[in-house]
Amino acid sequence: MAAANSEPQPTVQTPLLSARWSLPSEPVGDLEAAYGMGTHATWVTMPKSDTKCLIDYQPLKFSSFRVCCVRRGTVADSVILLIEQLALLVVFFACAFPVYYFFKTDVSEGTEAKGEGVSVKRFVLQQEAKMRAFAMIMTGLVGFLLTFYTANVVARWWTMRTVGVGGIKAATVDLELMLYQCVTRDRELLRAVHRYGRSSLMLIFLWRRKELDNLKKIMTSHDLLTAEECDLLGKWKHCLHETLWAWQGALVHKLKVEGKIPSDRLYALLLKKVMDGRAAVQCVHTHLAVKVPMQYVHLLGLLVKMHNVVLAIIMGILFGGSCRLGKWILCCQLFARVFILPIMYNAILLINCDLSDPFSGSEADFPGEIYQQALQKDCDGMLSATDNVPDFLQLDIKDVKDRKV
Repeated sequence: MAAANSEPQPTVQTPLLSARWSLPSEPVGDLEAAYGMGTHATWVTMPKSDTKCLIDYQPLKFSSFRVCCVRRGTVADSVILLIEQLALLVVFFACAFPVYYFFKTDVSEGTEAKGEGVSVKRFVLQQEAKMRAFAMIMTGLVGFLLTFYTANVVARWWTMRTVGVGGIKAATVDLELMLYQCVTRDRELLRAVHRYGRSSLMLIFLWRRKELDNLKKIMTSHDLLTAEECDLLGKWKHCLHETLWAWQGALVHKLKVEGKIPSDRLYALLLKKVMDGRAAVQCVHTHLAVKVPMQYVHLLGLLVKMHNVVLAIIMGILFGGSCRLGKWILCCQLFARVFILPIMYNAILLINCDLSDPFSGSEADFPGEIYQQALQKDCDGMLSATDNVPDFLQLDIKDVKDRKV
């Protein structure tokens, strides 16, 4: 016990914070990641495509003041956002200048002394509280509706990534693994399984990028389909990314007819994987083809624009009066409000617009080429893992054949 407690304890003569009890210092790696001059994200240009795909980003750079210097791949790179903000600033200053000019001038047919006139100064001072209250009501309403809209769009985006793209990957990998371990070692047939799965995923991107006219060139260059298979796809030309899974079902059925699938339960399980893959593609197709109700999006967009214009008018009027009175701190607050709030609301609308279709080909969308190559690597990895199991899991093929006989 004495040896266990041999380390000296803090006393009156010793510091309370020894080396053991010192406060932890921030790791140098975190500081470098947060404030370093490196890029905030990673883009990759695929060898057979000129498209640059975002594959990763550094969260610490978005959690520190370094976020103020980030532009590429974010909403700060949007020209539409800049145009909208410039238009609001024009409205803001157009309302501020007349108030500044006429603030001490009576603008009425009567005179101020007789009590018959109304000065701009008196009017602004009397209506300031009401204008601010009205602006707050609109700000709260728009923020409330934008919250639901953004939550809905982000949930749809996540569903397309997990249930859609993730479902295609899971169905393809599971189907090839089960066929390899339980049915056949025919490499050409197994290669067709993951080629069709990758092709289904890639066809979604071609559909949204409006590149189906170049289908044959793109699919053959990526070694996804042969020229003959591309010609066969052109015979029905309907929802190719989903109907392609009929080939997976035909492949499984062919193996069943040839007697290579040993049981009906395994046959049903393999068909279930084919149906899961088709359902994953349908999930993506549904979320892309059926958007959030147009009436809701129209009303929300209209409210955001009305809020921004009304806010620019009210803040412009108050800005002009504050400048005339020399209240410069208040002027800065008014200008910041008309600058920050509208740009935030417009940015949210633009982000939701981009998230509603993550297959369209912009820099921040899903990296289609990388996804389909990763799917091939996953399938190849599963087959390699099966070929390199530990010794006690190795099967004696001769004994298996003897037991079947």
